[in-house]
Amino acid sequence: MARGWYNKTDMDLNKQIDCFLLDLDGTVYLGSKLIDGVKEGIERMRNKNKRVIFLTNNSSTTKAHYVKKISSLGIPVTMDDIYTSANATADWIKENRKDCKPYIVATPETEKEFEENGISSCNENPDTVILTFDKTLDYSKLVRCCDLIARGAEYIATHPDMVCPMENGSIPDVGSFINLIEGTTHRRPDVICGKPYKIMADCISKKTGVPLGRTAMIGDRLSTDMKFAIDNGLVSVLTLSGEANMTEYEKSGLTVNKIINSVAEWDV
Repeated sequence: MARGWYNKTDMDLNKQIDCFLLDLDGTVYLGSKLIDGVKEGIERMRNKNKRVIFLTNNSSTTKAHYVKKISSLGIPVTMDDIYTSANATADWIKENRKDCKPYIVATPETEKEFEENGISSCNENPDTVILTFDKTLDYSKLVRCCDLIARGAEYIATHPDMVCPMENGSIPDVGSFINLIEGTTHRRPDVICGKPYKIMADCISKKTGVPLGRTAMIGDRLSTDMKFAIDNGLVSVLTLSGEANMTEYEKSGLTVNKIINSVAEWDV
């Protein structure tokens, strides 16, 4: 596919965009390997005084993990440059459910990050379930989670992704957990915070101070990254370096502002 605009427009995106949101796996790196030219593409964004935020739905780990991983790939990054669906969930809860008593289904590191944000898991009479991408999920946790949801606890999930891509295939993600829990409780989440939902958009705009119309989402997933951008009024930039390809895009019914082969092409 040739570089440049996919939809013909006179709009100069570089002048319109003040903040870039970059998905991670499939956009910045594939597994543990940096996608060729991405570092230089990010440098060009930053050299034009654009804010760059690494935005991921993956709630199995923390900002500190991503700082370490991205820095190891040669891209300078701080904690303030990372935002996950778990962070959006914590921010939303603090603003909207500050008195809730949550049972948090999470990895130890994610649970600790919630605690650092003033949200501690409650084992005694919880009234809320927070479902994250818990790679330590076991049967006892699952039973407890389903029992609380079936009894009427408010049910909050960090994000809807069905699978998480890995170097050797995909593994079940929160969306798969949601389907499993529905089979037992006949309930879907009351609130989902991550991409493509509005909560994530509102939280990230509040964090950056940049209006959504001057923020671009660059990502490789149609159902999360591009739907997130389109539904919430962000500039949508699809990269073909990860999950999506042109055939899938053309079948999706979505219309994005720009398609690139990778972040390496930005502003070249």
